[in-house]
Amino acid sequence: MTNAQPLKSPVVVGVVGGIASGKSQVTRILGAMGATIISADEIAHRVLLEPDVIDRLVEIFGKNILIEDGDHPGLIQAIDRKKLASLVFGDSEDSQSMRKKLEAIVHPRIRQIAKSELDTLRREPKTDMIVLDAPLLIEGGWLPYCDRVLYVDSPDAVRRQRAIERDWSAQEWLDRESAQLSLSEKKKHATDVLVNDGTIEELTKRLSGYMVSR
Repeated sequence: MTNAQPLKSPVVVGVVGGIASGKSQVTRILGAMGATIISADEIAHRVLLEPDVIDRLVEIFGKNILIEDGDHPGLIQAIDRKKLASLVFGDSEDSQSMRKKLEAIVHPRIRQIAKSELDTLRREPKTDMIVLDAPLLIEGGWLPYCDRVLYVDSPDAVRRQRAIERDWSAQEWLDRESAQLSLSEKKKHATDVLVNDGTIEELTKRLSGYMVSR
């Protein structure tokens, strides 16, 4: 851990790091230690269920991104996130263009909901730490909401193995990595660095020290 300094209360901590660095694990542990979690991914799930958002995405990406109700053909259930991801992740010009179009639709709505939740939590007297769990925290414009930025530092070999355990191919992992800022650029924005290269017990101990330092 580096640069740990006393923090005001409640403090909003943004978690960043490479693909499969353990950001979600860090978030879960901090939540178990008493932090309140705001998950941009969970909010995104809700946003992708909003009818007008679905309509706008279908206009751009086509009906193939939709999941239909098997018992009632033609009745749409939701966006197929895996199909959508296959169109927007990667470093080709088409993927980058599609990703920008997706972000232009969903990111403002996600931030709107997250900001509302943050404003509510900041007024709660018992709220001590709020963890903002956003996959694209820097790229998505979340930094202004954060008092601290915690960078989860994990070796490439460890991250690659975790990606494989998620049933990602090596190419999927590389595609997702290339769709984000470089690790060095993410680290520049960090106020604190957490090394995650060992067991969950070791990670928990380090995070316990982080909670105490605030």
